[in-house]
Amino acid sequence: MTCATLGNPGMSFTDVWIPTAAPTPPVSPSAVAAQAAASILLPAPVVSSNPATTSYVNLSTWLWIDGSIWHSYSATASAGGVSATAVATPTEVTWSMGDGQSVTCSGPGVAYRPQVDATQQSTPCQYTYRTSSVGRPSSGGDPNEGSFPVTASISWAVSWSSVGAAGGGSLPTLVTSSQVSLRVEQIESLNTD
Repeated sequence: MTCATLGNPGMSFTDVWIPTAAPTPPVSPSAVAAQAAASILLPAPVVSSNPATTSYVNLSTWLWIDGSIWHSYSATASAGGVSATAVATPTEVTWSMGDGQSVTCSGPGVAYRPQVDATQQSTPCQYTYRTSSVGRPSSGGDPNEGSFPVTASISWAVSWSSVGAAGGGSLPTLVTSSQVSLRVEQIESLNTD
């Protein structure tokens, strides 16, 4: 528009409308925590058993994973002025034994030590097969060489806390797993009396 003003006739002015910027939606601390949890690098278990490659029907099989990984892991993510840290802590190992049964252990288990007398050792994590693995799939195709797929799955409880916004709590459980093959044979005794 053009306005005539005292001392300066014909001076022009232009009005410009500047709308108020839309408010930035607040960042959800739990969403940032979920992003942190997704970036945690959790190890898969290293599966061990005794007997190691071939077990036997009605013989207790010791089960354990590498105990050095049995501790918490964490990661942090940030967005929109909010920083959240997620911490994954191992709670249990579930062993799927390949024969339809499973065992849940509250820790990594205890490694069997061949140099120590069996009567001087014990484990809270073991399983006894009631049937052999004969007839199960085998890598070579021989039904007498069949094995059970044994899977160890670690459950990780995830907690989180944040900085820059109030929040904290728990997130869905994470799971890492590994699988090995275990032959189970039937020992038959012969009475010669």
